[in-house]
Amino acid sequence: MENRPPPSSSARRLSPTDFYFGKLLGEGSFSCVYLAKEVRTAKKYAIKVCEKRLILREKKQEYVKREREVLNRLSGRPGFLGLYCTFQDRSRLYFVMTYACNGTLLSLLSRPSFTLDCARFYAAEILLALETMHDLGILHRDIKPENILMDQHMHVLMADFGSSKLDYQEEVEQPKNEEQPEAAASKANDAPPSPTMSSARKHAEQVLGKSMENANEEDNDSGTDTDDRHPSSRSAKRRSFVGTAQYVSPEILTGTPSSPASDLWSYACTIYQMVCGVPPFRAASEYLIFQKILRCQVNYGEGFDPTAKDLVTRLLQIEQCKRLGAHDQPRYCTLRAHPFFRGIQFDQLRSTPAPIPPTEDTVLHGETAANVANSYFPEGMKPGLDDRQLTRLLDFKLASVGVSDDDDDDDTDGGGTGSRSGSVGSAAASNTRTDMVTPRSGTAPLKFTKSFTDGTSIDGSKHDTATLAMWEPFAEGEKILKLGYVHKRKGLFARRRLFLLTTGPRLIYIDPVNMVKKGEIPWTRELSVEAKNFKTFYVHTPNRTYYLEDPEGFALKWCDCINEVHRKAFLNSVETNGRT
Repeated sequence: MENRPPPSSSARRLSPTDFYFGKLLGEGSFSCVYLAKEVRTAKKYAIKVCEKRLILREKKQEYVKREREVLNRLSGRPGFLGLYCTFQDRSRLYFVMTYACNGTLLSLLSRPSFTLDCARFYAAEILLALETMHDLGILHRDIKPENILMDQHMHVLMADFGSSKLDYQEEVEQPKNEEQPEAAASKANDAPPSPTMSSARKHAEQVLGKSMENANEEDNDSGTDTDDRHPSSRSAKRRSFVGTAQYVSPEILTGTPSSPASDLWSYACTIYQMVCGVPPFRAASEYLIFQKILRCQVNYGEGFDPTAKDLVTRLLQIEQCKRLGAHDQPRYCTLRAHPFFRGIQFDQLRSTPAPIPPTEDTVLHGETAANVANSYFPEGMKPGLDDRQLTRLLDFKLASVGVSDDDDDDDTDGGGTGSRSGSVGSAAASNTRTDMVTPRSGTAPLKFTKSFTDGTSIDGSKHDTATLAMWEPFAEGEKILKLGYVHKRKGLFARRRLFLLTTGPRLIYIDPVNMVKKGEIPWTRELSVEAKNFKTFYVHTPNRTYYLEDPEGFALKWCDCINEVHRKAFLNSVETNGRT
């Protein structure tokens, strides 16, 4: 799709009623992105809808303004999402952008057809995008495969500029003291176990011998950016913490001045992942990942391409000034000349057919254009995004499969069906619901060698007996393998739930305020889990996907526990059937 405004925009100011909103494509902390079709032209766009109330609550006004300015500067340039127009109503802001119909680079990495040549091609296209951004005074600061989209010709489109920085001033980095790594190692050994995200940042400061004022005590990924408002006092102010843990550079992690070389670090992490399928810095928690980043601990498998290894190694340098291309004039000429890019014609790259051909009528998630037209834009639907349309979009997956499950009462906390059949006093009665998928179907009772009566969960975490006693009635005689508070998201809304993983096996969620069982995630052989990041994880079932967030940042532990229980459940079932 060309980066040009919708035709109707030249005649009058657009509003939500000029578009049909057909599908939720993605969501963030204060916004959702929808697939939309213009009423007049039937062209498809991706519209980012930002809730003003949430922006104000999260104090993200500057982030939204900055993202709009960045999109305006980059719109129309090859390799970037186009921003066609913006408008607003009383409660929301709307960004009408290019619809990247072939998904993300991350989705391509799991394909067997994604070869080293594909990695080379897309690494070259990303490099061209970096040159453009940095020449325009823009730092992205959150480069990762998930933020790199694919257009209709399978070329890259850089996206998600919420963490970006405008009109940066390149600052001269002083080489670090050579004695510092030894000091870092000794301090790291004294670190407290299992810290939270905020304490991990504090530990990161200690590792590099830095100080950072007013460390953010909340467990989030971005702080208030003071650099833009007080450029004269930059060295004395705390730098904003942005980005994603596996890809964040040491200087952003510790709040020291960033530069275009910060994007080169994330770029190197992305190349590494394109070559071998996983990020270079991996561990069980963000805290451990931070340690690896600060020490630049990277492992390369035996099959890792040697030229790619050389490129990644020369980019993953703790000191920004030592990263390959950091001081190039013209920009990144040494990167272009690296042997990894041998055979790449950079000047003709965007007109070169992509190594992975697009499927005809391909759209996001592998659906055909006909399916999109019939499913998401049915005849008779009304344009706009009022409360009724928003409810339809948020409930689309449930409606499309004809399931009226536990989430219907979950959206009105404490209301539900008007009964307390899921309460502690009558937890067993909640199993009489006829619309629930039987969770034990095809499984056998779980067998664990370890007892959990002492309050130790399957992941090793401890719970006192009083806490267990409070929630045991909901387990209905089954042992609780893991419990914890999880935010269960549905569109823009998130509900705080107490989740129980039991030996049933069952995955039960409870309203902890009203002490009411809200439902269960259907437990079947097809159930699978996916960690989006350290907070967010998905539970995929045949009829829907559950979007869950662990506020403590232990999404990986949830995924590991659910996977272990799922494996044991169906392994036991196979063994039992074999004996019979």
